[in-house]
Amino acid sequence: MSFSEGTFSTTDSEGAVAVRPSPTQQQLPGSHGAGPGLEIGLAPKAVFYIITIMPKKIDHDQRRRDIARAAISVIGEQGIDNTRLVDVARAANATTGTITHYFEDKDAVLLAALDHVAQNILFMLRSPDRPDDLVELASLILPLDEDSLRDWRVWMSFFGRAVGDPALARINKAYYDEFRDGLAAIIRRQQAEGRLSPGIDPAMTGDAIISIIDGFCIRATLEREEWPEHRQKAQLEAMLRPLLPKAEKRRSKGG
Repeated sequence: MSFSEGTFSTTDSEGAVAVRPSPTQQQLPGSHGAGPGLEIGLAPKAVFYIITIMPKKIDHDQRRRDIARAAISVIGEQGIDNTRLVDVARAANATTGTITHYFEDKDAVLLAALDHVAQNILFMLRSPDRPDDLVELASLILPLDEDSLRDWRVWMSFFGRAVGDPALARINKAYYDEFRDGLAAIIRRQQAEGRLSPGIDPAMTGDAIISIIDGFCIRATLEREEWPEHRQKAQLEAMLRPLLPKAEKRRSKGG
């Protein structure tokens, strides 16, 4: 039995085995191993089969997102101080070695979890499908279910770390600047459309909305039984609505 140039064959009583390099990989002379990207030909008697072995493709960005989601779940249930990398690995269906391959330490995992939460909020602020009413939009951030409650616990864990760490404090400020800018852009757009009063300062109002949400959502996270959904939404309405006066309707000349 013969093979094309650059291949080898071995023959025993059961037949022949051939390994043929793929176009993207050269086979070392004399090698009898089948590595990634190689084609293995099995020839029992006169029948010849081709099996191609390709390396497994890994989406590293998706793997980081999966680990971040697992970290949110663990931190939300246990708190950052009680969270171990092995706990995150278990939740992510991975090994501790996989976690440390992507993240240097527990703080790096916390930052990834926080960024995942922050990007979800920013996506909501920028989505064309977001609610037009700013109070309704803000209500989407409230800790009303298990998922959003875990998100808030991650934020609160980060607050605790950022108090004594200037680098984390700068990261915190950068996120809040983005939140404020996103809200300010919505306010400006609604002012231009004649829906909100032109007397509103967009940036200042954006900061005020964030401060209000932070304040009572922290309480709602810590005092969950005292802050059911209806109370959270009523409190949000009472505190935010006065900050968002509607634009006055122009009177017609004959009116």
